[in-house]
Amino acid sequence: MSKNSLHKLLAEKRCVIVCGGGGVGKTTTAASLALSASKLRKKILVVTIDPAKRLAEAFGFTQRALEQGGEPILLSDESKQKLGIAADVSLSVGILNPKYVLEQIIEQTLSPTQAETLKKTMLYGQLSEMVYGLQEYTAYEWVTRMIKDSEYELIVLDTPPSFHAKDFFLVPGKIRNLMESKVFQLFSPKRGGFFKAVMSFGWVEKLLGEKVYRESRMFLETFSLLRDRILDRCDLLSKFFTQNEVAVVAVSTPESSAMFELEGLSRFLTERSIHLEAVVVNQVEQSSSALPDDELAALETMSSDLVAKIKKLELHQEKRAEKAMLAVEKCRAKYPGIDIVCAPMVYDADGFSILKKTSDAIIPTI
Repeated sequence: MSKNSLHKLLAEKRCVIVCGGGGVGKTTTAASLALSASKLRKKILVVTIDPAKRLAEAFGFTQRALEQGGEPILLSDESKQKLGIAADVSLSVGILNPKYVLEQIIEQTLSPTQAETLKKTMLYGQLSEMVYGLQEYTAYEWVTRMIKDSEYELIVLDTPPSFHAKDFFLVPGKIRNLMESKVFQLFSPKRGGFFKAVMSFGWVEKLLGEKVYRESRMFLETFSLLRDRILDRCDLLSKFFTQNEVAVVAVSTPESSAMFELEGLSRFLTERSIHLEAVVVNQVEQSSSALPDDELAALETMSSDLVAKIKKLELHQEKRAEKAMLAVEKCRAKYPGIDIVCAPMVYDADGFSILKKTSDAIIPTI
């Protein structure tokens, strides 16, 4: 791959999926990639999951928006100016909320009466906990809808947090298996099914109680109408990652555990014919540079103990930087066909500054 391959992805692809293990900085990296893309495209959307407070504030999100999700929010002119985004470029940010996206799916599939009936049941409120992978599934639903609508030239998707990065790619198959499982079909209220027979017994109502019985029946009868829609979507989503307009970018750190996770993810993607386009090695410690003249002069006024501690800290920083770069070089040797780029460890409390510094480091040619 050329040195500008990540630059090319941002300039040509319709969707860039940012994945990686927990704690590697996927959200910051996804936002930084979207910021870099704003130098190349006119309309960009970054879909993020649970951004850190400082990033949320930089994007202008209220606490209400973070909790409820909703349609993407266009960055204000003030935020764009602080991030160095041109006036004629629009960068929108969407917070993924499974409940919000699920409501969209229900409204598209069911009649208004059926949708209202389903939402009123107590089981509906627990749906996200009942169906494993619902957050990932709704991420697919939302992004594929945005691509189909062609409202954005590029969508950067920050994948939901999971124990293993590869879990995100397994969700379509797992949800399909659930929908086709004997347990689901057994309790599906189809004509002549087990569900209908059992629920017709009076003792079931007495056992569950009138309210639980009534709502459970309404929930299962109504939710079953979504089954065919979900099965069809899972077939499409399982092929989503291999489409030419979609690129997968992994995020790691120099830490051995993160590199081990990256190795497993790379092998997993290869087995499924999903091409890993690039790797961003995040949180790379930088070498301590020589102190400015005014700070060197200040050292002369400090006590010998304080100067010794500063020198010790500089030495420690140098060793951390050397260790990090060694990990990066090993990564480049292990994945010769994949573009490996570095993002520095940024010590800053300002969300705008973090995004700009990370973006400039990831794509320095822009």
